[in-house]
Amino acid sequence: MTVRVLLLAPQPFYDDRGTPIAVALVLKVLSERGARVDVVTYHEGRDVAFARVTLHRIPRLRFVRGIRPGFSWKKLLCDVFVAARALRLAARGRYDVVHAVEESVFIALLLKWLFRIPYVYDMDSSLPQQLAERRPLLRPALPALAACERLALRQAAAVVPVCEALASVARQARARKIVLLPDVSLLDEAVTGLARACR
Repeated sequence: MTVRVLLLAPQPFYDDRGTPIAVALVLKVLSERGARVDVVTYHEGRDVAFARVTLHRIPRLRFVRGIRPGFSWKKLLCDVFVAARALRLAARGRYDVVHAVEESVFIALLLKWLFRIPYVYDMDSSLPQQLAERRPLLRPALPALAACERLALRQAAAVVPVCEALASVARQARARKIVLLPDVSLLDEAVTGLARACR
């Protein structure tokens, strides 16, 4: 039986930087295992080709360019379009699981409530921690955001943090299943080869 996956990648994909490289590795493994994957991602980035993997990009937004890592209003706007595309796909597709990268876990939580699709949280960072460090003006919203993050962690079928610090956040939120999967070195030969293949 073919597994159908909806993968939410809220960043420019593909690009030669951390999270997009990790997403490409996930797609490579899923493709090799015979899964069918629909990827919802931003309008920026280079197309990649894996067997049974389809990219669904949000509309090109002329005034949104050069999206950088971390929280930004540009990313927030793009995430609205990612959510809309994901909702349309989930409404007409029969997915076995949603693979949610970073802040798209909140979209995955909505999809679980609406369509009963379980999700895996690919946890590369903690949004409340990011905002506390980089956007001091948003600190009044941190308690509510932290509560939303705890809910998303508890509702996930599995949480895949990239470091022990994030695994600790998941444990404190009483996540059901935690699988620590550290990032591989960008100097690793296999990753370098993958990056070349995606160019």
